[in-house]
Amino acid sequence: MATDPNSTDPNFWPDYLEQHRHPTNRALHVAGTLSAAALLGVGLARRDWRALVAAPLVGYGAAWLGHFLVERNRPKTLDAPLASLAADVRMAGLALTGQLAREYRRYGIPDRPGLVIRRHPPEAPAPMLERVSPESMRG
Repeated sequence: MATDPNSTDPNFWPDYLEQHRHPTNRALHVAGTLSAAALLGVGLARRDWRALVAAPLVGYGAAWLGHFLVERNRPKTLDAPLASLAADVRMAGLALTGQLAREYRRYGIPDRPGLVIRRHPPEAPAPMLERVSPESMRG
């Protein structure tokens, strides 16, 4: 089995976070990941092939709804399936432990659409969030 070339890319996780800025998309991912894990556990414990088949359908279905309908971007699963699965599990763990917002700040990525991180003044130690209208982002 070939290894996923993007799984060792140091930019994968920040790129992944960037594609999951909308809270609804993240909620769909976490719900899908947890539901898939539960179905996988039930399927294995009961030896129920229907639960095993449903696990990836439910997990990816919820996540892809978030990408196509909410975030309107292309899922990273299509480019790097193993790294994306690991990132989904990582994001779910961070969300459940309340550490996901800190991870966004760590990489300087706004965790909500409509926010841009700017340093005021440039030598400021921590980024500050400010709401920026789409008009101010143009030229």
